[in-house]
Amino acid sequence: MAKKKPYRFPLYLLARGAAWIFSLLPRTAALYTAKSLGSFSFHVVARQREKALTHLRMVYSKEKTEEEIRGIARQVFENAAMTSAELLQFPKMTAEKAAVIVDSAEAVKIYDGLLAHGKGLISMTAHIGNWELLAGIFGLKGYKGAVLARRIYYEPYNSWVVGLRQAVKVPTLYRDDSSREILKRLAAGEIVGLLPDQDIDSLKGVFVPFLGKQAYTPVAPVRIALSTGAPMLPNFLIRENITRYKLVVGQPIFAESYKDLNRDEAVLKMTENWMSQFEKVIREYPGQWAWMHNRWKTQPKSNSSVVLSS
Repeated sequence: MAKKKPYRFPLYLLARGAAWIFSLLPRTAALYTAKSLGSFSFHVVARQREKALTHLRMVYSKEKTEEEIRGIARQVFENAAMTSAELLQFPKMTAEKAAVIVDSAEAVKIYDGLLAHGKGLISMTAHIGNWELLAGIFGLKGYKGAVLARRIYYEPYNSWVVGLRQAVKVPTLYRDDSSREILKRLAAGEIVGLLPDQDIDSLKGVFVPFLGKQAYTPVAPVRIALSTGAPMLPNFLIRENITRYKLVVGQPIFAESYKDLNRDEAVLKMTENWMSQFEKVIREYPGQWAWMHNRWKTQPKSNSSVVLSS
């Protein structure tokens, strides 16, 4: 149970007040305002700035200058602020408005083709671009499904975020709930959205290469795919400019392609597959990924990659 912290409620009220102001602004004005606030935050929120810079230097110190690295870090803060502003405007979002800001026609064809297998679809994305709107685009188009998310332990915040997702027809499932609902939705031919790009040592995982280091990576997405036969699709909603996005769709991963391997080998190879696709997109758009998170917090005890058995 989370500890009671008296300051949470006044901060919550302050956040709701700021959100109300953002909700009144036209979308373009809200995004430009958020970008400025993100740039300001880069300069004043020292702890998160240093986390982002530390991880960027670890990956790019041999190929980018310090000035370039700091520029990427500033973009990370700007993108995070703009993504938050867009989330706050979800109650005003419609399918028609979404169609103006992103061309999803090709992605829709891919989704429909994969859903035609009748086993549902595991839609996988990273904390890059606008991951919340990615789910919202398909929710507004009438696709059935839900996203798997971490429960926010301060319930007013949790209910608020869940309500914002619901405004674009996206239900929320929780990581700490039974997996039965995920399996039920896939069996019904629905989409389950996952954000598996973070280091969560409480979940079973495997070490795979990621941006030059071994990264502890959850195996739940692959285990679900192996159990259900649902295809896995890495896809990302990338910001093209301050008001428009593009959908970057990766290569689908089918469990049946790994049927000649034993289960642990299949889990490892499939995880390496989707992680390499994530890495490619993050390297192409580094200013839009959440570098504040310590993706390499958990390290292997040996040089070998080991799948943690259930």
